[in-house]
Amino acid sequence: MRMRTNFFILIIVGIASFLSCTTDFEEINTNPNQADQISDPSLLLANIIRTLGNSNWNNSFDRGAIFADQISSYYVGSFGDLSRDNAGQFSWSYYDVLKDIDLMIAAAEEQEFENYKGIGLVLRAFVFQNLTDNFGPIPYTEAGKAAEGINFPEYDSQEEVYSGILAELELANEILGTSNEVVNKDILYNGNTENWRKFSNGLRLRVLLRQSDRKDPSAAMQEIVSNPAANPLFTSHLDQAALEYLEDSPNQHPAYTGNVSDWSSASGTRFSLTMESILKSMNDPRIAAFALPTSASSNTANPEYFGIPNGVSNTSDFNDGIQNQSLMGLLFAPRQYKPEIVSPNAAQSVFMPYSEVQFILAEAREKGYINIGDSESYYLKGIADQFAYYSSRIPANWVLPTSSQLLPEVDYYTQESVVYTGSQEEKLNKIYKQKWLSLFLVGFEAWSEWRRVEYPAIEAGPDAFGDIPVRYIYPADELRINEDNYNNAVQMLGGNGDVVSTKVWWDVN
Repeated sequence: MRMRTNFFILIIVGIASFLSCTTDFEEINTNPNQADQISDPSLLLANIIRTLGNSNWNNSFDRGAIFADQISSYYVGSFGDLSRDNAGQFSWSYYDVLKDIDLMIAAAEEQEFENYKGIGLVLRAFVFQNLTDNFGPIPYTEAGKAAEGINFPEYDSQEEVYSGILAELELANEILGTSNEVVNKDILYNGNTENWRKFSNGLRLRVLLRQSDRKDPSAAMQEIVSNPAANPLFTSHLDQAALEYLEDSPNQHPAYTGNVSDWSSASGTRFSLTMESILKSMNDPRIAAFALPTSASSNTANPEYFGIPNGVSNTSDFNDGIQNQSLMGLLFAPRQYKPEIVSPNAAQSVFMPYSEVQFILAEAREKGYINIGDSESYYLKGIADQFAYYSSRIPANWVLPTSSQLLPEVDYYTQESVVYTGSQEEKLNKIYKQKWLSLFLVGFEAWSEWRRVEYPAIEAGPDAFGDIPVRYIYPADELRINEDNYNNAVQMLGGNGDVVSTKVWWDVN
Protein backbone atom coordinates (compact mmCIF):
# COMPACT_ATOMS: atom_id res chain seq x y z
CA MET A 1 0.00 0.00 0.00
CA ARG A 2 2.84 2.30 0.92
CA MET A 3 4.48 1.64 -2.46
CA ARG A 4 1.25 2.61 -4.29
CA THR A 5 1.06 5.83 -2.27
CA ASN A 6 4.62 6.73 -3.12
CA PHE A 7 3.97 5.87 -6.76
CA PHE A 8 0.99 8.25 -6.95
CA ILE A 9 3.00 10.96 -5.20
CA LEU A 10 5.72 10.61 -7.84
CA ILE A 11 3.13 10.88 -10.59
CA ILE A 12 1.64 14.05 -9.08
CA VAL A 13 5.08 15.61 -8.61
CA GLY A 14 5.97 14.69 -12.19
CA ILE A 15 2.79 16.25 -13.56
CA ALA A 16 3.37 19.38 -11.52
CA SER A 17 6.95 19.62 -12.75
CA PHE A 18 5.80 19.09 -16.33
CA LEU A 19 3.16 21.78 -16.05
CA SER A 20 5.69 24.13 -14.51
CA CYS A 21 8.13 23.49 -17.35
CA THR A 22 5.52 23.92 -20.04
CA THR A 23 4.31 27.12 -18.42
CA ASP A 24 7.84 28.55 -18.79
CA PHE A 25 8.56 26.68 -22.02
CA GLU A 26 8.27 29.70 -24.31
CA GLU A 27 10.45 31.86 -22.09
CA ILE A 28 13.07 29.15 -21.60
CA ASN A 29 13.27 28.28 -25.27
CA THR A 30 13.31 31.84 -26.61
CA ASN A 31 16.65 32.97 -28.00
CA PRO A 32 17.23 36.50 -26.64
CA ASN A 33 19.48 37.18 -29.63
CA GLN A 34 17.13 36.18 -32.44
CA ALA A 35 16.63 38.83 -35.09
CA ASP A 36 13.37 40.31 -33.82
CA GLN A 37 14.43 40.62 -30.17
CA ILE A 38 18.17 41.10 -30.08
CA SER A 39 19.55 42.03 -26.67
CA ASP A 40 23.19 42.61 -27.57
CA PRO A 41 23.49 45.40 -30.17
CA SER A 42 27.06 44.42 -31.02
CA LEU A 43 25.76 41.24 -32.68
CA LEU A 44 24.29 43.39 -35.46
CA LEU A 45 26.83 46.18 -35.80
CA ALA A 46 29.57 44.53 -37.87
CA ASN A 47 27.19 43.14 -40.48
CA ILE A 48 25.37 46.48 -40.78
CA ILE A 49 28.61 48.34 -41.47
CA ARG A 50 29.89 45.66 -43.86
CA THR A 51 26.61 45.56 -45.82
CA LEU A 52 26.45 49.35 -46.10
CA GLY A 53 30.12 49.57 -47.03
CA ASN A 54 29.86 46.99 -49.79
CA SER A 55 26.65 48.50 -51.11
CA ASN A 56 28.17 51.98 -51.00
CA TRP A 57 31.04 50.75 -53.16
CA ASN A 58 29.05 48.53 -55.54
CA ASN A 59 26.30 51.07 -56.14
CA SER A 60 28.85 53.78 -56.80
CA PHE A 61 30.80 51.65 -59.24
CA ASP A 62 27.70 50.33 -61.04
CA ARG A 63 25.63 53.52 -61.12
CA GLY A 64 26.59 56.57 -59.04
CA ALA A 65 30.00 57.33 -60.56
CA ILE A 66 28.63 56.66 -64.04
CA PHE A 67 25.80 59.17 -63.63
CA ALA A 68 28.40 61.67 -62.37
CA ASP A 69 30.49 60.92 -65.51
CA GLN A 70 33.49 59.83 -63.46
CA ILE A 71 33.56 56.40 -65.08
CA SER A 72 31.95 55.11 -68.26
CA SER A 73 30.18 51.85 -68.92
CA TYR A 74 28.40 50.52 -71.95
CA TYR A 75 25.34 49.18 -70.17
CA VAL A 76 24.30 52.47 -68.65
CA GLY A 77 26.34 54.69 -70.88
CA SER A 78 23.25 55.60 -72.84
CA PHE A 79 21.09 55.70 -69.69
CA GLY A 80 18.93 53.11 -71.37
CA ASP A 81 18.47 50.59 -68.53
CA LEU A 82 16.53 52.84 -66.18
CA SER A 83 14.06 50.17 -65.13
CA ARG A 84 12.28 49.92 -61.81
CA ASP A 85 14.07 46.62 -61.21
CA ASN A 86 17.32 48.57 -60.73
CA ALA A 87 16.05 50.70 -57.84
CA GLY A 88 18.02 48.55 -55.41
CA GLN A 89 21.23 49.77 -57.02
CA PHE A 90 20.20 53.30 -56.08
CA SER A 91 20.02 52.45 -52.37
CA TRP A 92 16.39 51.23 -52.14
CA SER A 93 17.85 47.97 -50.80
CA TYR A 94 19.03 49.99 -47.79
CA TYR A 95 15.54 49.46 -46.37
CA ASP A 96 16.59 45.87 -45.66
CA VAL A 97 19.59 47.10 -43.66
CA LEU A 98 17.37 49.60 -41.88
CA LYS A 99 15.57 46.75 -40.10
CA ASP A 100 18.78 45.70 -38.39
CA ILE A 101 19.73 49.31 -37.60
CA ASP A 102 16.38 49.87 -35.88
CA LEU A 103 16.75 46.58 -33.97
CA MET A 104 20.20 47.65 -32.82
CA ILE A 105 18.89 51.04 -31.66
CA ALA A 106 15.99 49.36 -29.82
CA ALA A 107 18.38 46.96 -28.06
CA ALA A 108 20.67 49.85 -27.15
CA GLU A 109 17.77 51.82 -25.68
CA GLU A 110 16.65 48.83 -23.62
CA GLN A 111 20.17 48.38 -22.22
CA GLU A 112 20.69 52.16 -21.90
CA PHE A 113 23.71 51.93 -24.20
CA GLU A 114 23.99 55.47 -25.51
CA ASN A 115 27.08 54.71 -27.60
CA TYR A 116 25.40 51.99 -29.62
CA LYS A 117 22.29 54.13 -29.96
CA GLY A 118 24.35 57.05 -31.25
CA ILE A 119 26.13 54.87 -33.80
CA GLY A 120 22.77 53.49 -34.92
CA LEU A 121 21.42 56.99 -35.41
CA VAL A 122 24.41 57.99 -37.54
CA LEU A 123 24.02 54.92 -39.75
CA ARG A 124 20.26 55.44 -39.95
CA ALA A 125 20.77 59.06 -41.06
CA PHE A 126 23.31 57.95 -43.67
CA VAL A 127 20.80 55.44 -45.05
CA PHE A 128 17.97 57.94 -45.33
CA GLN A 129 20.21 60.66 -46.77
CA ASN A 130 21.15 58.34 -49.61
CA LEU A 131 17.57 57.22 -50.17
CA THR A 132 15.98 60.65 -50.26
CA ASP A 133 18.74 62.17 -52.40
CA ASN A 134 18.26 59.46 -55.01
CA PHE A 135 14.45 59.25 -55.01
CA GLY A 136 12.95 62.34 -53.35
CA PRO A 137 9.98 61.64 -51.06
CA ILE A 138 10.44 58.29 -49.29
CA PRO A 139 8.95 56.30 -46.41
CA TYR A 140 10.70 57.73 -43.36
CA THR A 141 8.50 58.25 -40.32
CA GLU A 142 6.67 54.94 -40.87
CA ALA A 143 9.55 53.02 -42.45
CA GLY A 144 10.47 49.65 -40.94
CA LYS A 145 7.41 49.42 -38.69
CA ALA A 146 5.77 46.24 -39.95
CA ALA A 147 6.02 44.81 -36.42
CA GLU A 148 3.74 47.68 -35.34
CA GLY A 149 1.23 46.79 -38.03
CA ILE A 150 2.36 49.41 -40.57
CA ASN A 151 2.72 47.37 -43.74
CA PHE A 152 2.01 50.21 -46.14
CA PRO A 153 4.18 53.13 -44.98
CA GLU A 154 3.37 56.67 -45.97
CA TYR A 155 5.97 58.77 -47.76
CA ASP A 156 7.48 61.89 -46.24
CA SER A 157 8.58 64.88 -48.29
CA GLN A 158 12.30 65.35 -48.74
CA GLU A 159 12.15 68.48 -46.63
CA GLU A 160 10.65 66.46 -43.77
CA VAL A 161 13.21 63.68 -44.20
CA TYR A 162 16.07 66.17 -44.09
CA SER A 163 14.65 67.73 -40.94
CA GLY A 164 14.46 64.30 -39.32
CA ILE A 165 17.98 63.37 -40.42
CA LEU A 166 19.43 66.55 -38.93
CA ALA A 167 17.65 65.94 -35.62
CA GLU A 168 18.93 62.35 -35.45
CA LEU A 169 22.50 63.41 -36.23
CA GLU A 170 22.40 66.17 -33.63
CA LEU A 171 21.16 63.70 -31.02
CA ALA A 172 23.85 61.21 -31.99
CA ASN A 173 26.55 63.83 -31.52
CA GLU A 174 25.15 64.69 -28.09
CA ILE A 175 24.90 61.15 -26.69
CA LEU A 176 27.97 59.45 -28.17
CA GLY A 177 30.57 59.01 -25.46
CA THR A 178 28.14 59.63 -22.59
CA SER A 179 27.77 55.99 -21.48
CA ASN A 180 30.38 53.51 -20.34
CA GLU A 181 29.71 50.47 -22.51
CA VAL A 182 32.58 49.33 -24.70
CA VAL A 183 31.55 49.24 -28.35
CA ASN A 184 32.43 45.84 -29.82
CA LYS A 185 32.46 44.65 -33.42
CA ASP A 186 32.79 48.19 -34.75
CA ILE A 187 34.65 47.52 -38.00
CA LEU A 188 34.52 51.18 -39.05
CA TYR A 189 36.00 52.96 -36.01
CA ASN A 190 36.94 50.19 -33.57
CA GLY A 191 34.69 51.63 -30.89
CA ASN A 192 36.06 55.19 -31.09
CA THR A 193 32.94 57.22 -30.29
CA GLU A 194 34.73 60.53 -30.94
CA ASN A 195 35.24 59.52 -34.56
CA TRP A 196 31.57 58.59 -34.83
CA ARG A 197 30.75 62.10 -33.60
CA LYS A 198 32.98 63.52 -36.34
CA PHE A 199 31.15 61.44 -38.92
CA SER A 200 27.82 62.63 -37.53
CA ASN A 201 28.80 66.30 -37.74
CA GLY A 202 30.22 65.85 -41.23
CA LEU A 203 26.91 64.43 -42.38
CA ARG A 204 25.12 67.37 -40.76
CA LEU A 205 27.22 69.75 -42.83
CA ARG A 206 26.59 67.70 -45.98
CA VAL A 207 22.81 67.84 -45.50
CA LEU A 208 22.77 71.52 -44.50
CA LEU A 209 24.72 72.57 -47.58
CA ARG A 210 22.73 70.36 -49.91
CA GLN A 211 19.47 72.02 -48.93
CA SER A 212 21.01 75.51 -48.84
CA ASP A 213 19.19 76.69 -51.96
CA ARG A 214 15.94 75.96 -50.12
CA LYS A 215 16.85 76.77 -46.50
CA ASP A 216 19.47 79.13 -45.14
CA PRO A 217 22.04 76.91 -43.38
CA SER A 218 23.95 79.75 -41.76
CA ALA A 219 22.81 79.45 -38.14
CA ALA A 220 23.16 75.66 -37.99
CA MET A 221 26.53 75.62 -39.77
CA GLN A 222 27.88 78.45 -37.64
CA GLU A 223 26.84 76.63 -34.48
CA ILE A 224 28.75 73.53 -35.56
CA VAL A 225 32.02 75.19 -36.58
CA SER A 226 32.13 77.74 -33.76
CA ASN A 227 32.30 75.05 -31.07
CA PRO A 228 34.67 72.28 -32.15
CA ALA A 229 34.73 70.71 -28.69
CA ALA A 230 30.99 70.13 -28.82
CA ASN A 231 30.93 69.43 -32.56
CA PRO A 232 34.18 67.70 -33.59
CA LEU A 233 34.99 67.27 -37.28
CA PHE A 234 37.41 65.07 -39.22
CA THR A 235 41.04 66.14 -38.88
CA SER A 236 42.46 64.24 -41.90
CA HIS A 237 41.89 61.14 -44.01
CA LEU A 238 43.07 59.13 -40.99
CA ASP A 239 39.75 59.61 -39.21
CA GLN A 240 37.40 60.00 -42.19
CA ALA A 241 34.52 57.52 -42.54
CA ALA A 242 36.09 54.80 -44.69
CA LEU A 243 35.74 51.04 -44.30
CA GLU A 244 39.10 49.26 -44.20
CA TYR A 245 39.00 45.85 -45.85
CA LEU A 246 41.05 42.78 -44.89
CA GLU A 247 43.23 40.38 -46.81
CA ASP A 248 41.13 37.33 -45.97
CA SER A 249 37.84 36.30 -47.55
CA PRO A 250 35.03 37.33 -47.22
CA ASN A 251 36.25 40.70 -45.97
CA GLN A 252 38.16 41.80 -49.06
CA HIS A 253 37.34 44.78 -51.21
CA PRO A 254 34.20 43.99 -53.28
CA ALA A 255 35.93 44.52 -56.64
CA TYR A 256 38.76 42.13 -55.74
CA THR A 257 36.68 39.01 -56.32
CA GLY A 258 34.99 40.40 -59.45
CA ASN A 259 35.13 38.91 -62.91
CA VAL A 260 38.01 40.24 -64.95
CA SER A 261 36.11 39.76 -68.21
CA ASP A 262 33.36 42.11 -67.00
CA TRP A 263 36.02 44.63 -66.09
CA SER A 264 38.42 44.51 -69.03
CA SER A 265 36.37 43.26 -71.99
CA ALA A 266 35.31 45.45 -74.90
CA SER A 267 31.99 46.08 -73.13
CA GLY A 268 33.41 46.66 -69.64
CA THR A 269 33.90 49.70 -67.45
CA ARG A 270 36.26 52.46 -68.55
CA PHE A 271 37.83 55.61 -67.26
CA SER A 272 35.73 58.67 -68.11
CA LEU A 273 36.71 61.12 -70.83
CA THR A 274 35.44 63.94 -68.59
CA MET A 275 37.75 62.84 -65.78
CA GLU A 276 40.63 62.49 -68.20
CA SER A 277 40.14 66.02 -69.56
CA ILE A 278 39.88 67.68 -66.15
CA LEU A 279 42.83 65.84 -64.61
CA LYS A 280 45.08 66.41 -67.61
CA SER A 281 44.19 70.10 -67.71
CA MET A 282 45.71 70.41 -64.21
CA ASN A 283 48.54 67.90 -64.68
CA ASP A 284 46.95 66.08 -61.77
CA PRO A 285 48.86 62.95 -60.66
CA ARG A 286 45.69 61.31 -59.32
CA ILE A 287 45.02 60.15 -62.85
CA ALA A 288 47.39 57.25 -62.14
CA ALA A 289 45.22 56.20 -59.17
CA PHE A 290 41.89 56.57 -60.95
CA ALA A 291 42.92 54.86 -64.21
CA LEU A 292 45.33 52.37 -65.74
CA PRO A 293 47.58 53.25 -68.67
CA THR A 294 46.26 52.07 -72.01
CA SER A 295 47.48 48.61 -72.94
CA ALA A 296 49.19 50.10 -75.99
CA SER A 297 51.35 52.32 -73.77
CA SER A 298 51.65 50.39 -70.53
CA ASN A 299 55.10 48.98 -71.31
CA THR A 300 56.55 52.21 -72.66
CA ALA A 301 58.49 54.98 -70.97
CA ASN A 302 55.50 57.32 -71.34
CA PRO A 303 52.28 55.60 -70.25
CA GLU A 304 49.14 57.29 -71.54
CA TYR A 305 45.65 57.59 -70.10
CA PHE A 306 42.57 57.94 -72.29
CA GLY A 307 38.95 57.82 -71.21
CA ILE A 308 35.76 57.32 -73.17
CA PRO A 309 32.53 59.29 -73.02
CA ASN A 310 29.30 57.94 -71.57
CA GLY A 311 26.55 57.32 -74.07
CA VAL A 312 28.69 55.52 -76.65
CA SER A 313 27.00 52.31 -77.70
CA ASN A 314 30.01 50.75 -79.38
CA THR A 315 32.96 51.53 -77.14
CA SER A 316 35.30 49.24 -79.07
CA ASP A 317 35.39 51.75 -81.95
CA PHE A 318 36.24 54.77 -79.81
CA ASN A 319 39.83 56.09 -80.03
CA ASP A 320 40.88 53.19 -82.28
CA GLY A 321 39.79 50.45 -79.90
CA ILE A 322 40.26 49.00 -76.44
CA GLN A 323 44.06 49.10 -76.62
CA ASN A 324 43.84 52.91 -76.48
CA GLN A 325 41.32 53.11 -73.62
CA SER A 326 42.07 53.20 -69.91
CA LEU A 327 40.51 50.74 -67.51
CA MET A 328 39.75 51.67 -63.92
CA GLY A 329 42.81 52.10 -61.69
CA LEU A 330 44.74 49.24 -60.17
CA LEU A 331 43.27 50.01 -56.73
CA PHE A 332 39.92 48.80 -58.04
CA ALA A 333 41.07 45.86 -60.16
CA PRO A 334 39.89 42.26 -59.66
CA ARG A 335 42.50 39.73 -58.56
CA GLN A 336 42.29 37.90 -61.89
CA TYR A 337 43.82 40.91 -63.63
CA LYS A 338 47.29 40.48 -62.11
CA PRO A 339 47.10 38.15 -59.09
CA GLU A 340 50.69 38.87 -58.09
CA ILE A 341 50.07 42.57 -57.40
CA VAL A 342 46.33 43.31 -57.18
CA SER A 343 45.45 44.08 -53.57
CA PRO A 344 42.41 42.80 -51.64
CA ASN A 345 42.44 45.77 -49.27
CA ALA A 346 44.28 48.74 -50.76
CA ALA A 347 40.98 50.38 -51.72
CA GLN A 348 38.38 51.38 -49.16
CA SER A 349 34.66 52.01 -49.21
CA VAL A 350 34.47 55.71 -48.36
CA PHE A 351 31.25 56.90 -46.72
CA MET A 352 32.50 60.45 -46.25
CA PRO A 353 36.02 61.80 -46.88
CA TYR A 354 37.77 64.48 -44.86
CA SER A 355 38.27 66.45 -48.07
CA GLU A 356 34.51 66.69 -48.62
CA VAL A 357 34.11 68.38 -45.25
CA GLN A 358 36.87 70.86 -46.12
CA PHE A 359 35.23 71.71 -49.44
CA ILE A 360 31.88 72.14 -47.67
CA LEU A 361 33.51 74.59 -45.28
CA ALA A 362 35.28 76.38 -48.14
CA GLU A 363 31.98 76.93 -49.96
CA ALA A 364 30.17 77.89 -46.76
CA ARG A 365 32.84 80.48 -45.91
CA GLU A 366 32.92 81.84 -49.46
CA LYS A 367 29.14 82.26 -49.47
CA GLY A 368 29.04 83.77 -45.97
CA TYR A 369 27.22 80.91 -44.26
CA ILE A 370 30.00 80.78 -41.64
CA ASN A 371 32.52 83.35 -40.42
CA ILE A 372 35.05 80.91 -39.00
CA GLY A 373 38.29 80.16 -40.84
CA ASP A 374 39.42 81.04 -44.34
CA SER A 375 37.84 79.66 -47.51
CA GLU A 376 41.19 79.33 -49.30
CA SER A 377 42.67 77.42 -46.37
CA TYR A 378 39.76 74.99 -46.30
CA TYR A 379 40.06 74.56 -50.07
CA LEU A 380 43.79 73.86 -50.02
CA LYS A 381 43.49 71.44 -47.10
CA GLY A 382 40.88 69.48 -49.03
CA ILE A 383 43.11 69.19 -52.08
CA ALA A 384 46.29 68.32 -50.18
CA ASP A 385 44.63 65.62 -48.14
CA GLN A 386 43.29 63.97 -51.28
CA PHE A 387 46.81 63.49 -52.56
CA ALA A 388 47.97 62.26 -49.15
CA TYR A 389 45.09 59.81 -48.98
CA TYR A 390 45.66 58.19 -52.36
CA SER A 391 49.40 58.11 -51.78
CA SER A 392 48.81 56.27 -48.50
CA ARG A 393 46.72 53.55 -50.19
CA ILE A 394 49.39 52.40 -52.68
CA PRO A 395 51.11 49.10 -51.74
CA ALA A 396 54.89 49.21 -51.55
CA ASN A 397 55.38 46.62 -54.31
CA TRP A 398 53.58 48.61 -57.02
CA VAL A 399 55.59 50.12 -59.86
CA LEU A 400 52.83 52.22 -61.43
CA PRO A 401 51.66 54.10 -59.56
CA THR A 402 54.05 54.39 -56.66
CA SER A 403 53.14 56.27 -53.53
CA SER A 404 55.38 59.21 -54.40
CA GLN A 405 53.99 59.50 -57.93
CA LEU A 406 50.62 60.51 -56.52
CA LEU A 407 52.00 63.58 -54.76
CA PRO A 408 51.88 66.79 -56.87
CA GLU A 409 54.68 69.16 -57.69
CA VAL A 410 54.69 72.48 -55.83
CA ASP A 411 53.54 74.38 -58.90
CA TYR A 412 50.32 72.34 -58.99
CA TYR A 413 48.81 74.80 -56.52
CA THR A 414 49.96 77.93 -58.38
CA GLN A 415 48.52 77.12 -61.81
CA GLU A 416 45.54 79.18 -62.93
CA SER A 417 43.08 76.27 -62.85
CA VAL A 418 43.86 75.54 -59.18
CA VAL A 419 45.07 78.71 -57.45
CA TYR A 420 42.33 80.29 -55.33
CA THR A 421 41.90 83.54 -57.22
CA GLY A 422 39.29 85.15 -59.46
CA SER A 423 35.68 86.16 -59.04
CA GLN A 424 33.50 84.45 -56.48
CA GLU A 425 31.97 82.34 -59.23
CA GLU A 426 35.42 81.27 -60.41
CA LYS A 427 36.47 80.40 -56.86
CA LEU A 428 33.31 78.41 -56.27
CA ASN A 429 33.79 76.51 -59.52
CA LYS A 430 37.30 75.56 -58.40
CA ILE A 431 35.86 74.27 -55.13
CA TYR A 432 33.16 72.34 -57.01
CA LYS A 433 35.71 70.79 -59.39
CA GLN A 434 38.02 69.59 -56.63
CA LYS A 435 35.08 68.34 -54.59
CA TRP A 436 33.76 66.39 -57.57
CA LEU A 437 37.16 64.75 -57.94
CA SER A 438 37.36 64.01 -54.21
CA LEU A 439 34.02 62.19 -54.38
CA PHE A 440 35.30 59.63 -56.89
CA LEU A 441 33.49 56.37 -56.05
CA VAL A 442 31.99 57.83 -52.85
CA GLY A 443 28.53 56.38 -53.29
CA PHE A 444 26.22 58.79 -55.13
CA GLU A 445 27.77 61.94 -53.72
CA ALA A 446 29.45 63.18 -56.91
CA TRP A 447 26.15 62.77 -58.78
CA SER A 448 24.24 64.59 -56.03
CA GLU A 449 26.74 67.45 -55.99
CA TRP A 450 26.63 67.75 -59.77
CA ARG A 451 22.84 67.99 -59.58
CA ARG A 452 23.11 70.69 -56.91
CA VAL A 453 25.71 72.95 -58.58
CA GLU A 454 25.76 71.72 -62.20
CA TYR A 455 29.54 71.65 -62.24
CA PRO A 456 31.57 70.36 -63.98
CA ALA A 457 29.79 70.49 -67.32
CA ILE A 458 28.46 67.04 -68.18
CA GLU A 459 26.52 66.15 -71.29
CA ALA A 460 24.66 63.03 -72.37
CA GLY A 461 26.66 61.04 -74.88
CA PRO A 462 26.02 60.76 -78.63
CA ASP A 463 23.90 57.62 -78.33
CA ALA A 464 22.02 58.59 -75.17
CA PHE A 465 18.26 58.15 -75.06
CA GLY A 466 17.75 61.38 -73.15
CA ASP A 467 19.28 63.81 -70.68
CA ILE A 468 21.32 62.74 -67.67
CA PRO A 469 18.93 61.56 -64.91
CA VAL A 470 18.43 63.86 -61.93
CA ARG A 471 16.71 61.26 -59.71
CA TYR A 472 15.75 57.60 -59.87
CA ILE A 473 12.32 56.00 -60.22
CA TYR A 474 10.61 54.06 -57.44
CA PRO A 475 10.70 50.24 -57.54
CA ALA A 476 7.82 48.34 -59.09
CA ASP A 477 6.75 46.82 -55.77
CA GLU A 478 5.75 50.26 -54.52
CA LEU A 479 3.31 50.60 -57.42
CA ARG A 480 1.85 47.14 -56.81
CA ILE A 481 1.83 46.88 -53.03
CA ASN A 482 1.84 50.45 -51.69
CA GLU A 483 -0.08 52.13 -54.49
CA ASP A 484 -1.98 54.83 -52.57
CA ASN A 485 1.10 56.07 -50.75
CA TYR A 486 3.14 55.83 -53.95
CA ASN A 487 0.60 58.05 -55.71
CA ASN A 488 0.86 60.60 -52.90
CA ALA A 489 4.64 60.58 -53.31
CA VAL A 490 4.32 61.24 -57.03
CA GLN A 491 2.14 64.24 -56.22
CA MET A 492 4.81 65.53 -53.82
CA LEU A 493 7.45 65.15 -56.52
CA GLY A 494 5.67 67.52 -58.85
CA GLY A 495 7.33 68.06 -62.21
CA ASN A 496 6.52 65.23 -64.56
CA GLY A 497 6.03 62.75 -61.72
CA ASP A 498 7.95 59.55 -61.17
CA VAL A 499 10.46 59.92 -63.99
CA VAL A 500 14.23 60.44 -64.03
CA SER A 501 13.87 64.03 -65.29
CA THR A 502 11.90 65.26 -62.24
CA LYS A 503 14.18 67.09 -59.84
CA VAL A 504 14.28 66.37 -56.13
CA TRP A 505 13.33 69.10 -53.67
CA TRP A 506 16.76 70.63 -53.09
CA ASP A 507 17.72 70.64 -56.80
CA VAL A 508 16.63 74.10 -57.87
CA ASN A 509 19.25 74.78 -60.58
